[in-house]
Amino acid sequence: MSWRGALSRRLAGSPRAAAIAASGVAGWLGCAGYPTLAEPASAKRVDELTLRVPPRLAADFEAWLPSYVKQLVELPGFLGAKLLSAATPADEAPAVVFVLGGPGAGKGTQCARIVEKHGYVHLSAGDLLRAERTSGSAQGQMIDEYIREGKIVPVEVTVKLLLDAIRADGGRRFLVDGFPRNTNNLSGWQGQAGSAMRVAAVLVFDCPEEVMEERLLERGKTSGRSDDNAASIRKRFATFRDETTPVLKYYEHQGLVTTIDGTRPVDEVWADTTAFIDSLEAGWRRREEA
Repeated sequence: MSWRGALSRRLAGSPRAAAIAASGVAGWLGCAGYPTLAEPASAKRVDELTLRVPPRLAADFEAWLPSYVKQLVELPGFLGAKLLSAATPADEAPAVVFVLGGPGAGKGTQCARIVEKHGYVHLSAGDLLRAERTSGSAQGQMIDEYIREGKIVPVEVTVKLLLDAIRADGGRRFLVDGFPRNTNNLSGWQGQAGSAMRVAAVLVFDCPEEVMEERLLERGKTSGRSDDNAASIRKRFATFRDETTPVLKYYEHQGLVTTIDGTRPVDEVWADTTAFIDSLEAGWRRREEA
């Protein structure tokens, strides 16, 4: 299957500018048939390129294309060419902020405050899985086995639970807590969510393992969670180190990661958290007003 629509962009300016930008995109895709650089200049025009991209590449391509073409049209000799970005389905998609950090880093506490002050909808991948786990279904039994062993549940299950919850709510701003935890989660999200959801940022709470273990053992005295014990906790730490770090590297490359020190008192962590959300919202308002 092919993916199209959200990557449509227009080049307004000389035919030379459109030709160079088009040939650059064509070269990346291994395509041919775009105008040559030798095309003589004439009246200004608007060229529109519609690109087909495999679903597994769509998110990466959508992040890369605008900045790449912008760099092209800013080169000397483009005679005032401009990149026009029309509204796309991605612009209208619900905004999702992934919230990550080791078990016990304080994600849930900070998410609750964001909900209260900023009106976001908080979805915990873990809570959704635990609810399904206790449903009595065959899928719930499978989830139970994975959680007891400190393993990550198959991505198809987790992504479906998240997307169903987002669509059922119908809101525009979502915090997704504890997801994506590995590259398989990431690929599953991109394949199933596609351009219907927009990853706006990744908020990471950083905390040493010894601090997180102390917090979790204390929580385990009253939580009733079978995985709040020393053996399961250490397995979860190892899973986070080995499997979530590559996801953070991926989003860091896209410039989407903000890291907050989670070892401090809750109110100090919150001061940085709410400042981050304020900055995110201000950026959206500026783009809407532009």
